[in-house]
Amino acid sequence: MGRHNIPHRSSKIGRNSLCPCGSQKKYKYCHGNPAEVPELTPGRVDAQARKLSPPRKCLAPTSMTTGCAGGTINAHTVSRSGSLGAIARNSHVYSYKLSVEGLNKAGGKILPTLIGWREASTFPGFCSTHDKALFAPLEDEPFIGSAQQCFLLAYRIVARELYTKLGSSLQSDFRDALTSSNAPLSDLVSAMNLGVDIGLRDAERHKDRYDFVLENSNWGAVRAVLFRFNTIFPIQCAGGFFPEKDIRGRTIQNYGIGRKTPDAMTLASFAAGGNSYISFCWLEDSDVSCSAYVSALLEQPQSELPAILGAIILQVSENCHFAPDWYDNLSAQGKEWVCLQAYAGLPPIMPLPKVASPIAYKDLPYLSPFSVESIVKLP
Repeated sequence: MGRHNIPHRSSKIGRNSLCPCGSQKKYKYCHGNPAEVPELTPGRVDAQARKLSPPRKCLAPTSMTTGCAGGTINAHTVSRSGSLGAIARNSHVYSYKLSVEGLNKAGGKILPTLIGWREASTFPGFCSTHDKALFAPLEDEPFIGSAQQCFLLAYRIVARELYTKLGSSLQSDFRDALTSSNAPLSDLVSAMNLGVDIGLRDAERHKDRYDFVLENSNWGAVRAVLFRFNTIFPIQCAGGFFPEKDIRGRTIQNYGIGRKTPDAMTLASFAAGGNSYISFCWLEDSDVSCSAYVSALLEQPQSELPAILGAIILQVSENCHFAPDWYDNLSAQGKEWVCLQAYAGLPPIMPLPKVASPIAYKDLPYLSPFSVESIVKLP
């Protein structure tokens, strides 16, 4: 979308306000002064971005916050013991820890980092009381692929997406300040910040819809497709997205600047009971686009699904975690493929034909041992 199709955000940084860069100087004497724009190291940029995180507040529905423990815990969106433990080596997994400093050191490449599994996939979205109570049917019971369990997988993802977008929104002025002296870049950042505002609005609306389903135990509103593997799939993730095109590049919904909230779905790759599952889940009010998306996916040869699903996972979410034994044994070409999928997920998202290349099926034999054992659609 061209910049002339994107209206500018109305908010501006006050010249007498403290500069969002954290210097404690007035904006007009800091990044608001084109003649003396201070340079920040990548490490300082990351440190200031971390300070602009959302307040730690339990994201349980308002009607259910009686007895809230207050504050929040760092809860796993991908189960620590059941899922991360299944792919860990010496209690470590590969995960993305996106930062300006990390990108700078990697020459701009998006590369996974080996981290302790206890810190992987966490976000401070729920208090200890509600993290235990809300997700007990998922965490404390065998996974049977029920509508309630699929919903709870999705609900935690929807809460994380809201938290992430809140954080990005809080950093908008910081991004504006850093690019204030570069007009072309400033225009791009302004457009990005507008997209962040719209994304936050949409995330809040979807969270309200998921809250309503949870409050009323309306599992009949849940739609899901589950792929089950009889071995542990080496890539696990938890993310949400608005499917604009199906995997063959066909448009299934149009979204942009406007009032309509786009259809949304979640994607979770996880382990349970010695098997691996990949779940696409959405609510009935997003059925038109999401059903079209999974229908196109189910049209593909089943033998190719592991590679296709792996590509989708890597494109959809940065909240990805890899088995070290799998990633370390990839060839240089295989690791480059993983890196390309992460880039493919950046706007504009590449349709799958550019991803499902011969590399995905022939030159990456690490996917060949995996096969989809069963596919379940709900309802």
